Amino acid sequence: MVTTTIIASGIQAGVGCALDHITNHLYFVEYTAGTLRRISWDPIAGTYTLDPTPIATGFTHPEDVELDLVNNLAYVTTRDDLGTTGVLWKVEISTGTKTMVTFNLGAPQQLVLDLANNCAYTVGYDDGRLRRIDLTTGAKTPLCTVLDHPVGIAVTNDKNFAYVTEQGASNCITEVDLTTGVKTKVDVMEENPTPPPDIIPATFTAPFFLAWTDDTQNSLFVVERDPANKVSRVDLTAVPVRYDVVTGLPFRPSGVALHGAGTSIYVTTDTEIVKVDLVDFDLTSPVFLGVGHVPYGKIGRDDSKPDEYGYASTDPGYFFYVTRAPFGGTLNFFGNLTNFKDMGAAYYAVWVSKDGGAYSPLSLAWNTYKWNNVTLTHDLVPVAPALDGTKYEIPTDASIYDPALWYPPFLFMRWPSGENGIYQFKVKLYDADGTTEILGLPSDLNNLVLRVDNNPPTAEILKILQNSNEIPACGIVSSCPDEFKFKITAHDAEGHLRSYGLYALTGNNETYPVGSDSHAHDTSPWYGVINHTLPPSGSWSPVNRNCAHTFWLGVWSKTINGYNHIRYRRHHKSITIDLPPTCP
Repeated sequence: MVTTTIIASGIQAGVGCALDHITNHLYFVEYTAGTLRRISWDPIAGTYTLDPTPIATGFTHPEDVELDLVNNLAYVTTRDDLGTTGVLWKVEISTGTKTMVTFNLGAPQQLVLDLANNCAYTVGYDDGRLRRIDLTTGAKTPLCTVLDHPVGIAVTNDKNFAYVTEQGASNCITEVDLTTGVKTKVDVMEENPTPPPDIIPATFTAPFFLAWTDDTQNSLFVVERDPANKVSRVDLTAVPVRYDVVTGLPFRPSGVALHGAGTSIYVTTDTEIVKVDLVDFDLTSPVFLGVGHVPYGKIGRDDSKPDEYGYASTDPGYFFYVTRAPFGGTLNFFGNLTNFKDMGAAYYAVWVSKDGGAYSPLSLAWNTYKWNNVTLTHDLVPVAPALDGTKYEIPTDASIYDPALWYPPFLFMRWPSGENGIYQFKVKLYDADGTTEILGLPSDLNNLVLRVDNNPPTAEILKILQNSNEIPACGIVSSCPDEFKFKITAHDAEGHLRSYGLYALTGNNETYPVGSDSHAHDTSPWYGVINHTLPPSGSWSPVNRNCAHTFWLGVWSKTINGYNHIRYRRHHKSITIDLPPTCP
């Protein structure tokens, strides 16, 4: 959900822009007028004023501006000054004095400053080059020479990579290795409203300038020019995905500048400057809060780490401490309903994919509790899809979601897991009519990965041995020796065994251990044992020498339902021991 406000009109082809957060100024260049201008705003009154006098004039088709606030300088790229193929200028903001840094830049477009290293990066639309420029000497170093009409550029903090928009035949975003100069097209996808397939290749319309959405540099704002006239967001995840941020902008948007922590952006267009308030466009809050007692951030979702992918691993000291635990049984999903509501959503749907297949929406029902302010107790409330059999209404009181009224709070799906596999879940939001999807959930956080293992482990006491002789079930042992061994199998085919223990039950509620093992917090698979001897060395001797004995083998897997370990198997055999007081 976004709101747009026109803060300046009568602009003569606005292009690049830059923010001064300290003095509350927005600087921008006018391509047609050849000026560097400034808008001042009052953060308390919320008013914006276009300064009547330009900061600097006399540019020939300026494209972008960036600021060196410490030294009170602005840097401006111009496309085609007389006798050059484009110039980088240094401007003293207080006087408007211009100084040429370097020229013949092949129609330079967007500019990135690296003041810590006294250099700048820009791309030449006409010559297809990405250059690094020394701000003191003007020396130019070509870092990539094979770009197809590049326009926008964003550089990573470590200066290892740049992302560039290309407007040639491809109309794409490209990643450039700044060390090798190798460029790689970023294969961006977008959601298909009519699956399957659930995602399709994204197409950009005249992609222009870029801006990082936040300091994590996990996603980019991309300005798309006419006829699209919008700003998109591309999440640079394992599968990059594009979302519309704001559509219906005035004709020919060009530049984008990020305000503060990303709650607003400013967009320059051909005749107007627009402030876009991303009301609750939160790129950092989780979409899924967790599964049962397991927080979302403690479930592996990086597919480059297969030993963690889809497993729950919490920390020592947490009340539900698990390591590399798969999921099973019926699972409670908790979602960020407050944020969904703030984004303008009235309905949500949860979609699932198994083992990389197509996504499909869930249609499930359950009961929960809601506090009754009249009776001062909790009422049992049914939950079921309200629209289309898949869309759930976000529960509200006075138009907000109040988690204090619900128990448990934030519960937004109960999913009975079934067949083993890797399941991925994502959320879709819809407005009050239930048909228009609300975009803006960050794709890298809108991805819950669960590894499901509902197969129980194997538990079997294979043999009870006395002096290498097998004692059958219900057998009576009346002669020495008093030394016993046991052959057992405690095994999990998926490598998710947690522990096993063999115990002797006898007499009046007496229990004696025979042998056990546990790998509850191993980070590697453990399959258990097959035809294993207990005790592994020596033998077991009964304490109660004249009584029936039941030998009980219990085997646990690591599978959890978010609250407890749930996959357990047991096996027992009984014999009677009737031995003399001592054996030689």
